[in-house]
Amino acid sequence: MQRMVPPTIGAVPATHRRRSVPVAIVIGAILSLGAAGTLVAVAGPYDAEIGALREDIDDQRSIIAGRHDHIAEMQRRLADLDQEVADTEGLIGLEDRELRLLPIRIELTADRFVEVLASREAPTALHRTMAVDAYVSNDERLNDVLTQSAQLTSTALEGVRHRMLYDSVIREAQRRIELVDAEMRVTAKEVAALRALVTQAVDRRDGSREDRDRLIDSQPAIHADIAATRVVISEAEVTITELEEEIRAFELMAVTRRWTGVQGTDVARPALAVKIDNVTRAHPQAGLNQADVVYEELVEGGVTRLVAVFQSTSADVVGPVRSARTSDPPLLQGFDRPLFAYSGANRGTKSQLRDSPLVDAGFDAHEEDYWRDQNRRAPHNLFTGTDRLWARHADRTAVPPAPFAYRYPGQGLHESAEPAGGVAVDFGLTEVDYAWNGTGWVRTHGDRAHSDADGVQVAPTNVVVQFIRYGRSLADLRSPEAITVGSGDVWVFTDGHVIRGQWQRPDADQPATFTADGTEIRLSPGNTWVALAKKDTAVWRD
Repeated sequence: MQRMVPPTIGAVPATHRRRSVPVAIVIGAILSLGAAGTLVAVAGPYDAEIGALREDIDDQRSIIAGRHDHIAEMQRRLADLDQEVADTEGLIGLEDRELRLLPIRIELTADRFVEVLASREAPTALHRTMAVDAYVSNDERLNDVLTQSAQLTSTALEGVRHRMLYDSVIREAQRRIELVDAEMRVTAKEVAALRALVTQAVDRRDGSREDRDRLIDSQPAIHADIAATRVVISEAEVTITELEEEIRAFELMAVTRRWTGVQGTDVARPALAVKIDNVTRAHPQAGLNQADVVYEELVEGGVTRLVAVFQSTSADVVGPVRSARTSDPPLLQGFDRPLFAYSGANRGTKSQLRDSPLVDAGFDAHEEDYWRDQNRRAPHNLFTGTDRLWARHADRTAVPPAPFAYRYPGQGLHESAEPAGGVAVDFGLTEVDYAWNGTGWVRTHGDRAHSDADGVQVAPTNVVVQFIRYGRSLADLRSPEAITVGSGDVWVFTDGHVIRGQWQRPDADQPATFTADGTEIRLSPGNTWVALAKKDTAVWRD
């Protein structure tokens, strides 16, 4: 048989939506694909968190840079202070030198003052005695001078001689005394000026010492500031190390199966949805426990069919594969052109499938990838394998948007979570129940345990009861059509609790989101079953 390229309608892929997950440090092995380990792996969905952490690192580095600038400024200040201290020490040295010289100058000036003072005694004594001494001694030179006046009589001459001699001596002595007094006044002023210089020099030296001491006293505070700043730098460096560790942890977490939140490598391949029979005659089914997500939807007659969606893991045998319904394209198209495996469909449903972004991986497109189990009765005996179908689309390497948001390791449940023991959903003829057993929600179908072909009872990690409306399918008015675009109530059962909230899906090209009190509801890492239930058809118990 010639291999045919499956038809793809609306080939533009949906925009991948990144879900936000808070930081957690995850230690341990993260590569656990086993046989799938040879497939191409892609990074996980934590770019926003890693980006925020890198911004925090940039902030810390800015703090460090600012603190280094502050230290440099403080060190410049210390250098300036050291220079000011050195300059002040120089001024103090100059004043000390001046103070050593000024006493010498004062002493020399004082000696000169003493000499001047002593020299005053001579003219003073002369003032008293010279006239008498000269007169008594009858000095010839003086007499010659005194007798030169021929006009004077001897009596008059004698009187003049006495008077001239006396006045001359007195005037000379007085002149000498005045000169000495003037010199003494000058010397006294010099001494006073020198003493003033001493006072000024002492004041300047003391002021310089105070300045020096103040400068020196200010240095310990600057050193303390530098030390404290270095502590801030060290703390910022520690913070950077911690943030880098968190980034590495996120990078480890990023290497998780996006579709289940379980550690392991995301496989670069599309989602694969398989339509599975769910009537009692079709039990036990194969591959249910390997699927990442299983949707249960109402079909004709009050029975249900399952849509098992695979991405992170594969199953060698999946089935029994049954026909598609018009509920399927809008339910699945948010997973970025998923492969859709089904046994067939009526004309209207086929037309809708062709007009959808789903990639036809059904029996008619790839008959050679399907087989019938001869130990079962048709139409409950058609099977396929996931790897067979993925192999036909090896060029599809983009990981589709995750169906849910998952809790990271160690993260608590939503604050509105309530303890729950189980939930029962009544689809009509099909009644199912999930009961918490400590690790998962064990499923019963009717009154019997729902087990797969390997005898393992279905017990998903999470159960979601998504309340929706069912309309009539235009392809077959007898067939109900699930309305999965819009909003409504949702019950999320995880880890022994229920979180009652709302689902929103305004855009068919994106998966639904779940919130409670405006906050995102996160599921526990693992597989999930979703019951697309009508309003008032489910009851949960504590």
